Amino acid sequence: MAQKDFQMSLFNMKSPKIFGASLLKASNPKTKRPISTKHAMHLVLKSKYTKGSRSFLRKANREAIDCILKSQAKRWGIRLYRYENVGNHLHILLKTGHRRWLAGYLRSVTGLIARHILRAERGCGKSIQFWEARPFSRVVTWGRAYKAIHRYFDKNRMQAVGFNWEDFSSELGQTLADTG
Repeated sequence: MAQKDFQMSLFNMKSPKIFGASLLKASNPKTKRPISTKHAMHLVLKSKYTKGSRSFLRKANREAIDCILKSQAKRWGIRLYRYENVGNHLHILLKTGHRRWLAGYLRSVTGLIARHILRAERGCGKSIQFWEARPFSRVVTWGRAYKAIHRYFDKNRMQAVGFNWEDFSSELGQTLADTG
């Protein structure tokens, strides 16, 4: 199974539990973002302007993003379970208590990160669209889906540092076959 096929297989595209990113045909959605106050949510924030000195993985950017994610989670009453910085996008696993809290968190996090990366001052916007699309979100139920999303985060973290996951998985499979 190709990497993209595997990644997309993690998400049931017909589910009413997903929203955003390339799933939206236009910039004005016709439905509300599905949220759950009882389950975790997986968010993906992706930017096409984060290459080279603007990469999310640069030390100064990485530290600022960590600080922004944690401080805004505290401010908006969001429980931040885990997040992974992959260089050009962020994976965030969180739990919210209310739709308004999630909306405020997304608004503040996306604005503060874009301002930091672009070195823009408040009120002096740049004439570019920093984020590729609206944040992708998916409700993650506890149990199997929760464990799968943690494995997905691990895989993304390893790929961000240059580790080839497919070589590892094929070597691991061969090693297990040899020992079995």
